[in-house]
Amino acid sequence: MIRKSLFAFAILLAVASAASAGQPNMQVSMSKADFEAARAHLVAQLDTDRFSEINANDKTAVIAALDRIAGHLSKSPDQMSDQDRVDIFNDQELINEITTHAVTNSRLYCEREAPTGSHLVHVICLSMATWMEREQSGQTSMRSFAHKNNASFSGATTMNAESPSSR
Repeated sequence: MIRKSLFAFAILLAVASAASAGQPNMQVSMSKADFEAARAHLVAQLDTDRFSEINANDKTAVIAALDRIAGHLSKSPDQMSDQDRVDIFNDQELINEITTHAVTNSRLYCEREAPTGSHLVHVICLSMATWMEREQSGQTSMRSFAHKNNASFSGATTMNAESPSSR
């Protein structure tokens, strides 16, 4: 159901971008009632795990863009100016950019891993954001460990001047 709603919203965005690409007269293809249903669904989804990567400022920006679109759609299609259509398109692009990025980072990615000391393989599924966070954390730990060991074992590379044969 979520995918169908997002797909419908994406089609709306595609229609708007196709209309703006080649023609100066952009047509609004969604009724106000359809928009309100899509808006309500998207606002409800903003607080779910699907969009957990969106920070509070971006959520506010999405809701503000939806409010501006609703304001433009309150006019009849005959009363809409070209600027209204351009503003709707720009707000749709903003919403698409923010939500698409969140969906990319929130999508699940699975890997098969065998824990250290075990031959049993487990499937681990985490969001892309969590995988990237784990990778960053591991790299930071390795750099810290390497830096600490280089500082404490700086003389470890020099050997005794005596060779084993001279003893």
